Amino acid sequence: MGRTQVKELREVGKLLAYLKEPEPPKGFKDALDKLPVFRQVLNMPVKRLRKAPCQEIIWQGDEVDLDKVPVMSCWPEDVAPLLTWGLTITKGPNQKRQNLGIYRQQKLGKNKVIMRWLAHRGGALDLRDWTEKNPGKPFPVSVAFGADPATILGAVTPVPDTLSEYAFAGLLRGKKTEVVRSVSNDLDVPAGAEIVLEGYIDPNEFADEGPYGDHTGYYNEVESHNVFTVTHVTMRNNPIYHSTYTGRPPDEPAVLGVALNEVFVPILQKQFPEITDFYLPPEGCSYRFAVVTMKKQYPGHAKRVMMGVWSFLRQFMYTKFVLVCDESVDGRDWGEVVAAMGEYFEPQRDLVMIENTPIDSLDFASPVVGLGSKMGLDVTKKWDAELATDKELNGYTKPEITDSELEQTIQAFKQMYPEVLDLHVPKAQSGTIIVSIDKTRAGQVDELLEVIKQTFVGKLHLKMVIACDDDVVVSDWNDVIWLSQPVWIHLAIRTLFKLNSKSLSLS
Repeated sequence: MGRTQVKELREVGKLLAYLKEPEPPKGFKDALDKLPVFRQVLNMPVKRLRKAPCQEIIWQGDEVDLDKVPVMSCWPEDVAPLLTWGLTITKGPNQKRQNLGIYRQQKLGKNKVIMRWLAHRGGALDLRDWTEKNPGKPFPVSVAFGADPATILGAVTPVPDTLSEYAFAGLLRGKKTEVVRSVSNDLDVPAGAEIVLEGYIDPNEFADEGPYGDHTGYYNEVESHNVFTVTHVTMRNNPIYHSTYTGRPPDEPAVLGVALNEVFVPILQKQFPEITDFYLPPEGCSYRFAVVTMKKQYPGHAKRVMMGVWSFLRQFMYTKFVLVCDESVDGRDWGEVVAAMGEYFEPQRDLVMIENTPIDSLDFASPVVGLGSKMGLDVTKKWDAELATDKELNGYTKPEITDSELEQTIQAFKQMYPEVLDLHVPKAQSGTIIVSIDKTRAGQVDELLEVIKQTFVGKLHLKMVIACDDDVVVSDWNDVIWLSQPVWIHLAIRTLFKLNSKSLSLS
């Protein structure tokens, strides 16, 4: 796509932000400045071919046999082989544009797969609209494997609903996207694809999907999803089947997430100019944990930004944690973020909890599928008006402890609670304790917190306790953040200390 550095994709985000809210030229000079954008727009219409490499070979009827395609299994307990890297093409009855999305598909048989798409995704919305307008009729679908990078990135980018991903791919590439009509329906597929599956979804046919080892690092639960029946398979001569695996980062999807992160930054800055950076760490599944840095301009500003992130793009609907820092903090450096938390964050004042919100159905931590909570942390330097709201801290002097005293306290704690395997205090001033335990019974974390109260009260200004299982390296933030992304956010805000009546515990 003519770009060699990941951060160069911010230019893509700037273009996308402009397309979301285009502004007419303010004068002749402004029109000249916008001329390069207008030239790029010429690459948006697709170039439709009559013949294409992806249709050199055609299977239909009894020839259709997915057993001939090297569909792989990723993890030992996967229920069946999984198609992971296909671009699913759909079109709703009320839409002029065609939608592209990447949805995993469980192989059921020679001509059937399960289409797993979440309810808010474009393909699922197209199916919903189709079913309302054409009840009982099959819904046309095509799935392309082996498209070019611009088309793949376009499929996962938050383009405006009125803009086709094919058109956006043309902008990325600087050249029109070449497509060809499917042989069995009216959907356009990438002309340069390696393999294309064509067929339909019967709105009344469902099957149980899963379990699969997923990008969360866990096996997901079994859920019912639509079945995609394949009627035709087209391909190149000697095609290459494209696939990937899903699991704990770093992996291939995480690399795509890093690229997409840079596209998001200018889009958010267009709506919230005070945002200076936005980071979706791969260890947070590239969407469940967000760190925002901003130019704070008034009391409560950080909380407005939190709400804005959650509500502006539907891609952030499933972001569970939003942490907001000042622009002086490098939000991509956990050491700096934790230091800022120690300096400016007080749980009872700076923690935002929102319950009963939409969450990822793959998030097994919540007792209710698809419904859970979100947490925001205001780690910005507080203005006088914000400090005035925290009467308990007025006149309070934080305890100070030397490294040797802290080490002695930690050893005493381990003797009082032998089930502790490891304990880490990133910095004494951070007020954070990360502990791993050999968990053998329910309620064990509550007991742990009581021992922490007995041991550390008056020695640390404790703000956050993160209790981990025995397989977590407590001194590794990548490991700890990875642990945090599937936790159930609930009223785990314990009464630990009179001063910190709402110290935070994640378990």
